[in-house]
Amino acid sequence: MELDSLQQRLGYLFHSPDLLKEALTHPSLQDKGACKDHNQRLEFLGDSVLGAILASWLFESFPNEDEGKLSRKKAMLARGEHLTKIARNLELHLYILAGKSERMDSQELRDSVLEDALEAIIGAIFLDGGYADVSKVVMQWESTFYQSIEAGSGNFNPKGRLQEYIQSNMPGTRISYQVIKQSGPDHKKTFHIGVTLAGKSMGFGTGPSKKSAEEQAAVNALATLGGQADVN
Repeated sequence: MELDSLQQRLGYLFHSPDLLKEALTHPSLQDKGACKDHNQRLEFLGDSVLGAILASWLFESFPNEDEGKLSRKKAMLARGEHLTKIARNLELHLYILAGKSERMDSQELRDSVLEDALEAIIGAIFLDGGYADVSKVVMQWESTFYQSIEAGSGNFNPKGRLQEYIQSNMPGTRISYQVIKQSGPDHKKTFHIGVTLAGKSMGFGTGPSKKSAEEQAAVNALATLGGQADVN
């Protein structure tokens, strides 16, 4: 696999090229015995590393915003749609090894495959060069961060996204938001709210109003679902 051009696009030269190869190998190949190593473990690592980088960037870039607003922005940047856009800009589809089951009728790779590969590459760079190097790579995409935040700030509705995901993937599951406690004086209350799915706790949120606390709880519930609702 010729990966020099991809490393140029990434702006990073691997000390251990096998890590990059592993990051680009989808587990669908393993089903046919075509590979030993695939990218799921690297994807797991990359997801956490990316989250830390995004959290740090948002903390520094938006010093006047509270935890709830920062969390919503982080959710927008970590969601599949945004990561897939970056993956397509890098032309990852030219390098990913995946089985036919992961291709659509047009033979294009599924968005989820591109997203997973990008997170796996982030994990691979972290292992290969450390946090400082992977941060430099990720921050090359800073302009897309601002674009996505601007595009999504007016219509990001975490409660609506959670409801849509449940209706599509877990039909009949009851969503419930419950006030756990209230703190602070009457003129400046803080609400603590939890969200449950079929009685199972999925996330918690706090805010100056029930609405903002519920939205934060929904963001955390979507994160608990592992980004499957296209917000992580």
